[in-house]
Amino acid sequence: MRRPTRTAFAVVVTAMALSACSSLPLPGRSGDDGDSPEPRRSSTAYSEAQDAQAKAPAPPVSGAQNGGTLHVLSDSTPHTFDPTQVYHLDTLAIMRMVTRGLTQTRYDDGKPVLVPDMATDLGRPNADFTRWEFTLRDGLKYEDGSPVKAADVAYAIKRQLAQDTLSGGPTYGLDYYLGGNTYKGPYKSGDDFEGVEAPDDKTVIIKMRKSFPSMRYYTTLPTFGAIPEAKDTRDKYGLHPLATGPYKFESYQPGKQLVLVKNPQWDPATDPGRHQYVDRMVFDFGLELNDVQQRIIADKGADQAAVSYSDILATNYDAIHGTPAEKRLVVGPSPCISYMWMDTRKVPLQVRRAVAKAWPLASENKASGSVPGLTWQPATTIMPSATPGWLEADAIGNKGEGNGDPVAARKLLTEAGQLGFELSFYYSADDEIDTKIANVRKNALTKAGFTVKTMPAPGALSRELSDDSIRPANLREASWCMDWANGDSVLPAILDGKKANLPGAPVPSFLNVKTVNDEIERISSLPADKALGEWGQLDKMIMDDYLPVVPLGEGGTTLLHGSKVGNVIVDSVGGMPDYGQIYVQK
Repeated sequence: MRRPTRTAFAVVVTAMALSACSSLPLPGRSGDDGDSPEPRRSSTAYSEAQDAQAKAPAPPVSGAQNGGTLHVLSDSTPHTFDPTQVYHLDTLAIMRMVTRGLTQTRYDDGKPVLVPDMATDLGRPNADFTRWEFTLRDGLKYEDGSPVKAADVAYAIKRQLAQDTLSGGPTYGLDYYLGGNTYKGPYKSGDDFEGVEAPDDKTVIIKMRKSFPSMRYYTTLPTFGAIPEAKDTRDKYGLHPLATGPYKFESYQPGKQLVLVKNPQWDPATDPGRHQYVDRMVFDFGLELNDVQQRIIADKGADQAAVSYSDILATNYDAIHGTPAEKRLVVGPSPCISYMWMDTRKVPLQVRRAVAKAWPLASENKASGSVPGLTWQPATTIMPSATPGWLEADAIGNKGEGNGDPVAARKLLTEAGQLGFELSFYYSADDEIDTKIANVRKNALTKAGFTVKTMPAPGALSRELSDDSIRPANLREASWCMDWANGDSVLPAILDGKKANLPGAPVPSFLNVKTVNDEIERISSLPADKALGEWGQLDKMIMDDYLPVVPLGEGGTTLLHGSKVGNVIVDSVGGMPDYGQIYVQK
């Protein structure tokens, strides 16, 4: 599940609805010359482009300089850097610099193109996409100089299924891998897994129990990064994962700071997508967002070489709008929608309808500091509107806007005999914005006839709490971000009830309905072109009949950076900066 970078309790309503991304001009990369003090547009809408023969090294960035330290200032607090478990946007972007997948996304003229990574091509499927074969490149090495072998990739794939130990990462393998629904990973089930083979040091064969045409997109994730079994330290592996990419861990203080330095064993002649321009990347976590943005706007000292990936606050946007500093704001698309999930085990359907009817979208967006039209866009469906096959629908009837209808919500509760129903949710007590949002929600829901229990928690625990299925909350905020532009990277991942009771809460609503499960299974087995419209219909049916979620807003990306940071572009697939393209000016 690719979730937001801020604490799980904050409203993550970020820029530029994806449905409108095709209207963006070609990206302006920061560091370009120009007179207009407007924010830089980076990236365009999703693309189906693929280049299986993309050559390494990656095309050079015009004007790029080597050396320097990039500072990344973040208000988020990552939970893990284990390649099997990373599934938040920020940690995915960081780990792509450390752990290479089999394939990757590269940007050609600002447009995303799927190209090979550790593999020599984009994989070779059989006719029905139930068997995929990948061949590893020559010259791949770990940071210690040892060679990368196919058995290491196979082991990483097996590790994906150790959900009791390594929860929170992608779960597609449970559905698609042959034997993925019974194999419990190498720690419990040993090495004998029929879903993957490594017949020699270069060949990886992945077998499916049903057609999976999107496999070559799935293999872009760090969870396909090679891990030697002998070096697997299990729950400690995320403290220093063995690097195959251009950067490696120098030091890591969980919750505070990560320092990456160049990996001398990475060979650019094996990598069509990444560069290694900066000497060091220093990530500081858990900072106060307004302070971060004020520092970068001031553009002094080390902050001239800094970047922030969180949504720009309305007050700070107003301060830089129309000034030269606005040129240092890069905006672009993101694959995300933010939601408030309702625990369907605890909250009856009629009560869920009342919650949705009462939700104070406008007030919470104001409290969050979002900028309408720039860092927030309405959403009314589960799938992002850029998803091929998306169907316009509005089950709640609010157009994704407004402050709700407390009178109508109270009427629904009264008719259901549920007036005073208790709702409970966590919020980050050490974050001023989260606290404001929690109060807005409590006031609106109380006015509608609910009893509301707000539960403060330290920001550092926010992700763990949102992933914990046994916590007492019956409302959970989380975003979903497409792993690739298809419905099979949305609904099966977050609404397949067969996974509702897995650790890590991959189904945040815990909805487990045979009708929905069967439809997901049926559509997943269709050819990709025939499945497109079916996903939109299923989205509508789930919202109309079960309403497990209140969509809070479509996502986007705003990157604020200092004057010495060059070539800041938005990875529109990952909703983050592409660190492999950035350089620091001397």
